[in-house]
Amino acid sequence: MKSRFLIILYITSLTIINAQEDKVDMLMFEPVFNSYSPKKVSTVILENGTVVKGFRDDVDRKKGQIYYVKLKDSVTGEKYEHYAEDIKEMYLFPGGFERFTKKTSHIFNAREWGSRDLQNDLIDKGFIYFKKQTVSLKNKKDERELLMQLINPRFCSVIEVYGDPMAKKTTRLGIGGLNVAGGLEKSYYFKKDGNIFWLEKKNLKKYYDKLFGDNAEFMKKYPKNDLKWKELGEYVFIYTKLSID
Repeated sequence: MKSRFLIILYITSLTIINAQEDKVDMLMFEPVFNSYSPKKVSTVILENGTVVKGFRDDVDRKKGQIYYVKLKDSVTGEKYEHYAEDIKEMYLFPGGFERFTKKTSHIFNAREWGSRDLQNDLIDKGFIYFKKQTVSLKNKKDERELLMQLINPRFCSVIEVYGDPMAKKTTRLGIGGLNVAGGLEKSYYFKKDGNIFWLEKKNLKKYYDKLFGDNAEFMKKYPKNDLKWKELGEYVFIYTKLSID
């Protein structure tokens, strides 16, 4: 029984890795992380410009999105508490099993584009970038300030895409009666022209005009009726490139 369990665990791990690699290749988005290393020095940039560095001690969430962080000074051990309303940006390092199973897209076609929207060495080193947003969760809750993971930091000048930690996923493979390695996230948060909204897979065509309707060249290349959710990252990337060329 133990051997069978280990075999299933091993296959599951490989499947998860492959699934995440496929997902990054298809979506061109950074993976959405929910766990963060307490051993790497995190960076928090406050609204007043103060830069705070320390080890991640605690993170609290609202529906998956971060509203509070506590850092421990790497020298003194003193702990500092910060709420999302006081934070402008934040960099955390992925931790735990997620770091092993989720491959980031640092070596990625956007790099060959020659222009990245966020010129930051921390992102190149694998840190996750968070930005404060005033958002209505799932388009139906009261707005509140939360720290959201930007998952297209290399092509975010026109459309910003933020991870939905509570997103449902498509089922990819079943092993031993268990579904493992859920495929693609079924929802994200998008920000364009100062407005942020939640978008589900089933509503992609409904939001087509809002996202891409002001670029005739894009619409000719990617008609509404031909959209595929798995190519969403490519759409945002190409739309951005066409919009700034």
